[in-house]
Amino acid sequence: MTKYTNSGSIPFPTAVERNLYQGKRKLREIPGYKAIVNMGDDSTYTIVTNRYVLVQHPEVIAMMDRFCTEVPGLNVNGNVNKEVWLDNNGGRMKVKYTFPDITHEIRPGDAVALTLEAFASFDTSLAQRLFFGFYRLICSNGAKIGKIISEYKRKHTTGIDLDEAYRVVLTGLENFPAAMAQLRSFASRDAFLSEINLYEAMPLQKGEKLAIESEIKRQGKVITWDDEEIKNRDVKINAWDMYNILTKEITHGVTDITRQQRLFDSVADTFNR
Repeated sequence: MTKYTNSGSIPFPTAVERNLYQGKRKLREIPGYKAIVNMGDDSTYTIVTNRYVLVQHPEVIAMMDRFCTEVPGLNVNGNVNKEVWLDNNGGRMKVKYTFPDITHEIRPGDAVALTLEAFASFDTSLAQRLFFGFYRLICSNGAKIGKIISEYKRKHTTGIDLDEAYRVVLTGLENFPAAMAQLRSFASRDAFLSEINLYEAMPLQKGEKLAIESEIKRQGKVITWDDEEIKNRDVKINAWDMYNILTKEITHGVTDITRQQRLFDSVADTFNR
């Protein structure tokens, strides 16, 4: 996964559609299917049905730029930080626009800034997605805001619906204060055992789980922990601290875009039940 901070100099690949053929001496076209190919090196991203609608990565960037210009209250003072990640030879893309002038304090000295994030892929590993998240300023980790806000999600059989995406952004801005109130509620309670134990059920690697477990023990008050045979865990830790232990490891420790987003979804769903 390669990160870029200047959208004007990113080496976006151009994907093209190619017909599929079979046979050795006499080639016959395979009806109903096509290959999505990187025009630059002729490598194949995936095989899809003819229902697949190809959306180039710059189209997603253009959509995000348009929202920054046209959505009232989003791009305050024209101040926005843009970041793009490319993975799998450009077959997957993550885009994050951070708005440092739209911030909320979760607890004294601990503020988050609004982010608008989008995902796209040529290899079909990521659906077209657009949603709000946040960026925690004191430790530079991000996270997806849960179900209280809004999300645009489309299959690869449809193109970008600008009108629907625009409505999602407007709804997200309306819901953002309520979402921040929910985050502040985490800071005022202890984490539930299901939230503390979430990392064990998530598809994390051994080293990632050990890093999370170490932080739980460092930041929380361990009354009892598992012995070799019986799981008997009692830990007192603030829910906001627990939330950020998980999201920090996902942000800085997970390098695959697809897996990273699945993990963020899992954390958002668990803490917003």
